[in-house]
Amino acid sequence: MARLYPEYREEVQKKIIAAAHDIFHEKGYTNTKMSDIAGSLGVTKPTIYNYFDTKENLFVAVADYERKKLEELIIGSFEGRDFVSGAAVFFDTVMEGYLGNIGPESVAIVTRDEKLRAIILQDREEFLLVITRFLAKRQAKGEIREDADTRILACTFNALFQGLLIYAMQGMEIDELRQVWNNTVRGLTKKV
Repeated sequence: MARLYPEYREEVQKKIIAAAHDIFHEKGYTNTKMSDIAGSLGVTKPTIYNYFDTKENLFVAVADYERKKLEELIIGSFEGRDFVSGAAVFFDTVMEGYLGNIGPESVAIVTRDEKLRAIILQDREEFLLVITRFLAKRQAKGEIREDADTRILACTFNALFQGLLIYAMQGMEIDELRQVWNNTVRGLTKKV
């Protein structure tokens, strides 16, 4: 098996997180073993534990990685576009790559595991903060009506998107879901 060297610690952590991200999405959190992640990297399980002492801590790192990817995706989707057009690009981009997400499993996990519930709730708060800050910037540019509470709007958009994602997983037509998303975004953000 390949060895991971201490002088490359940050690089190795990034590789472990990326591998765990993919495997969590493929197998789900519960079904993923640290040995699965180690095997995908060609290292031993103790090597993974040198970087992340528990699967939960690795899960936290993966959540942080996903938040950063989300922020990049938001910025890329809205770059050079008005708010409604950017929201449409965001929807299409995420729907293309998100249908195998561990999201539905996270709902089940929080009902069974208090420690993971705390991790997921903290992650959700940080995720909503990213969206709230983004919406506040777009509001300051005049793209979102002034009377909208950006925190409530972030929660609304997140809940809507999660619901539409579940519908997509259940086989509902993406075109219909896209129409729901675009009309709702337009309705919630237009000036009164």
